[in-house]
Amino acid sequence: MVNERNTENIVRDHFKSDPLFSVIKWEEQKSMNKRVVELLQWASKSGKWTGKPEFLITFPQGNMDYLVVIECKAKPSDHTAKDGNGEISKYAIEGVLHYASILSREYDVIAIAVSGETQQELLVSNFHWKKWAKDVDILPDTELLSINNYLKVFANEQFSENLKNVDIIKKAIELNNEYHSYSIAEMTRCTIVSAILLALMNDTFRSSYWTIWDSPDIAKALLSAIDTVLKKHEVRNKGEMISEYSKIVNEPIFTQNEIKHIKSKSYKKTVEVVKEMIRYLHTNVYPLIEMEDSGLDVLGRFYTEFIRYAWWEGAQGLVLTPAHVTDLFCSIAEIDKDAIVYDPCCGTGGFLIAAMKRMLKDAGSDEVKKLEIRKNQLIGVELRPSMFTYACSNMMMRGDGKSNIYCGDCFPYEEHIRENHTPTVAFLNPPYDVGTAGQMHFIEHALNVVAPQKGTVVAIVQMSVGIKNEKDLIEAKRRVLSKHRLLAVFSMPDDLFHPAATVVTSIMVFKAGENHEGKKTWFGYFKDDGFEKRKHKGRVDARGKWKTIKENWLKAYYDFDEVSGLSVKAEVGAQDEWCAEAYMETDYTTLTEQDFEKKMRDYIAFKFLSERW
Repeated sequence: MVNERNTENIVRDHFKSDPLFSVIKWEEQKSMNKRVVELLQWASKSGKWTGKPEFLITFPQGNMDYLVVIECKAKPSDHTAKDGNGEISKYAIEGVLHYASILSREYDVIAIAVSGETQQELLVSNFHWKKWAKDVDILPDTELLSINNYLKVFANEQFSENLKNVDIIKKAIELNNEYHSYSIAEMTRCTIVSAILLALMNDTFRSSYWTIWDSPDIAKALLSAIDTVLKKHEVRNKGEMISEYSKIVNEPIFTQNEIKHIKSKSYKKTVEVVKEMIRYLHTNVYPLIEMEDSGLDVLGRFYTEFIRYAWWEGAQGLVLTPAHVTDLFCSIAEIDKDAIVYDPCCGTGGFLIAAMKRMLKDAGSDEVKKLEIRKNQLIGVELRPSMFTYACSNMMMRGDGKSNIYCGDCFPYEEHIRENHTPTVAFLNPPYDVGTAGQMHFIEHALNVVAPQKGTVVAIVQMSVGIKNEKDLIEAKRRVLSKHRLLAVFSMPDDLFHPAATVVTSIMVFKAGENHEGKKTWFGYFKDDGFEKRKHKGRVDARGKWKTIKENWLKAYYDFDEVSGLSVKAEVGAQDEWCAEAYMETDYTTLTEQDFEKKMRDYIAFKFLSERW
């Protein structure tokens, strides 16, 4: 006897096993969404009652105007009427299009008709009914797609990216919490996750880890798989990476038989805990590589977020440059396929990854050039062995197996990199604990490296580097300006690095080998990038403002134009302040009565609190 529940189970299992399931809202038969309820109030197939499609998918963390509706039938013969005009209560296609036509009054709708009780006989039809459109578009796919591929139908790249980022961050936080529950230290958990993700690239490990009997043997299997992967990719820094990964062998999670869960206060076998950690990455994270044309990029993004949240929780002082800023650097330097990019303090490789993506895109279908980019056009140095290992593995997860990343202090490498790699661009976020003069020394080093090519240096530093009146800092700035030009300085949002750090920063742009004297520097007041702070998500582009804001910033910068409230030009020297705030004039024509009232309220509150305390 046919049973429509079997069809529903196939659909339910398909979506619930999708790596993006956690960021959608899945509803069956009825909805809690007021807009949907109102639309379906009289939308039953008889026209007398509330419509109840089998499944509804909405996107509460993305765009509220997108919706997926699914209708199921048990028999393939009930998929659609032969003439296409069957009863909406009997046929899957007619039924789902009936609901889509009504829901399209307020939603951009994807409609999915599914018929059949087994995978072998399953019939699937996909449709896109745009909001207020008279006709429906038939999609060519005749199978159930991934959530990511359905997102692409809406043709809203920013919406899709936001949802992926939310999912990636949720997974990173969830996994960090699990490691914390077993008292695994922040740095150790980063190394373990890195090791597992690399090991999962090995087919043998991926298919056999579940059969290993104890945790010490799993550690050995991890190292063996990593060694195989690194050999396959001909990684030049294999020895240093293996040395760092070998440290996990002595961790309690791999040496003890049992480990305590701090919340439940119960003990679990370490082999089961380790296997579950690998399984989580294998089933929830590793499939992310299938979501992008660029393959491994999403996997690398998860890895970066995991490190960000692990180190943030541990207050280790790690400050990873946000992805939209690393991308902005590429636009500032006008990166193309022929650039050779250097980062003297590369951390986890964020700038190099952003540059690689931009360069590969510019290379188009030229596979020879893409290989050259990966092999020879990305250079980095990282002092900390752990960060060095994370950077190399992060680059591998993005498709760059031959990373030219050196482990050590960048300054002794200066001549070697200048002569052997000839970089044309340097990106950097120098360590802030070296002080203002120390940050300037990193910039000076980068300029020395790209000077023979008259290259560009873009650095994000503490605002104090541009405004403090310190002897060593001024001397360093004087040396820089005697050989190179300070082209531009951008004052960035105060909470740019939230939640990792609270630090006011600016981006400085230099042209190596150009005369600075007598030329003006362009200053941008870039304090609002459209990002908003959200709990457990950091700063996100929740309203999709960044694309337009970025375009406005770059247009003003490229034109070297003065725009009221946004940019100004001034001739500056080593002892002058390098920030827009020092040279911009207040545009009083934009002030309103509400601005005045707000300031008065703020002042009264300040006076009250000051006198009270």
